[in-house]
Amino acid sequence: MSSAQAVYAKHRTRRIILTILFYVILFIAFLLLMYQQANKVNTLEFAAGQIQLTTSKTKYTVGDTVTYTIKNGLNTPITLLFDCPNQPFHVYQWTNNQWVSMTAKAKPSACTNQPKQVKLAPNATLTKNYSAWSSLFNKPGIYRIVAYANNYTSLPYADFQVVDKSTNDTTPLIIYKPVYTPVYTPIYIPSSSGSDGHSSGTDN
Repeated sequence: MSSAQAVYAKHRTRRIILTILFYVILFIAFLLLMYQQANKVNTLEFAAGQIQLTTSKTKYTVGDTVTYTIKNGLNTPITLLFDCPNQPFHVYQWTNNQWVSMTAKAKPSACTNQPKQVKLAPNATLTKNYSAWSSLFNKPGIYRIVAYANNYTSLPYADFQVVDKSTNDTTPLIIYKPVYTPVYTPIYIPSSSGSDGHSSGTDN
């Protein structure tokens, strides 16, 4: 091998080594960047607490306006989404041993100046009603409202009963408190004692 060939081979080997070294350094830098991003994700603070949903009564008469209150018991703000003329939140009726989804639409005039989003600060409450969607509760029965908010995986709910005006039933509604049951699971069991139908449990 001539001296010129030897020099060329030496430079070629050096270029190969430098190229390999460059990509190794680049790969290490990529791994460090991914590690830093992973640390940032792992150190995020998750919301603590519960969102609570209640109704003004556990028993209404047909024609009464159902009023609900939602309280942000988290340590971070939440955003509630409203899609008027569709009703707020999910509504179910207990029918034939299962929860049946109910829907209704309000008149366009009821949506005037109604916000699509409401931001609720920690420990703040929001009270609204279903006066524009009264048709949802125009029959006697057992109903459930299931709320939802952004970045909150649980589904707080409130249960109540609607009775006919002609029954003149003044007996307090007695319900076993549900223990994190799915929305399709019956929760109303006749009993001589119990608690109200409000909960912040998770419905799947």
